[in-house]
Amino acid sequence: MADDKAKVGPVKYVAQVRQEGRKVVWPTPRETMITTVMVLIVMVMFGIFFFFVDWLTANGTQLLLGIGSNSGPGTGG
Repeated sequence: MADDKAKVGPVKYVAQVRQEGRKVVWPTPRETMITTVMVLIVMVMFGIFFFFVDWLTANGTQLLLGIGSNSGPGTGG
């Protein structure tokens, strides 16, 4: 585990972090925009999907339990 690795001093650690940071490939502005639009589209699709799942579940529960109906028990009819 962590004990198996050699201890590194703070100066060497910072140098290693900077070296790894230079290897990072940042996305272009175009890639960032495309990814952002894709995320927004997927969020809207999930929102619509869960809206209908929630609506169906709520209406199915009301139908099965007879909640909110005028002809259910206790209405005198």
